[in-house]
Amino acid sequence: MQPFPLSIRFEDQSDGALLRLDGEIDLSSAHLLVERIDEAIGRGALRVILDFGGVTFVNSTGLGAMVAATKRLRADGGDLVLRSFRGIPASALATTGLDRFFTIES
Repeated sequence: MQPFPLSIRFEDQSDGALLRLDGEIDLSSAHLLVERIDEAIGRGALRVILDFGGVTFVNSTGLGAMVAATKRLRADGGDLVLRSFRGIPASALATTGLDRFFTIES
């Protein structure tokens, strides 16, 4: 079975950047997420929102990339916000305890 590739749509917002995600975040695609988050930070965004509405899978590589980005943004007074986080991705956070680390919006 072929993995569903990660697609990321970038939207500038008045208070930061919104990244709409579709697909799987794993070893083969986490670098794409990191690149887009870096792009948002490079544009001056202190608040980066990841909309997980279309995400079907997240593994430890994806979670690690999100933790690193969150630490980087928080060090500069910003934050990484997870939105529409449910199903398999949400259970991965709960299992690892990271649901208490991230800022999560409905």
